[in-house]
Amino acid sequence: MTSFRTRATRAITLAAIGTATATLMVPALAGTAEATTVVGPSACGTIYPPGNLWTYPTTNLKLRSGPSTNYTALGLLNKGNGVEVQCKAKTAGWARVYVLNGPQDGRTGWVASKYLAYFQ
Repeated sequence: MTSFRTRATRAITLAAIGTATATLMVPALAGTAEATTVVGPSACGTIYPPGNLWTYPTTNLKLRSGPSTNYTALGLLNKGNGVEVQCKAKTAGWARVYVLNGPQDGRTGWVASKYLAYFQ
């Protein structure tokens, strides 16, 4: 599912889907040579219900397209930006997150979980 949403729309959607999980894709940017797709739930070990685990990075952190430093960096999360953890990766030390605010607002990607407050 590819979409751009406002915070208000996102909150309604999260409440409406309850514990269902969805694969979120990073939208392709117009005029770019390649579109980047985020690795979906197949890489997840533990999946969390929407709206359940909200946290923030404790330092500036790269948002990646998959659960490893071998994947493309999608952008930078600033210290203190809000993220919703969607799942823990089968690969130890990574979490798939949905960005709630900041420059990457509305994007889904992977981060090293050791840099997320309240989530290890």
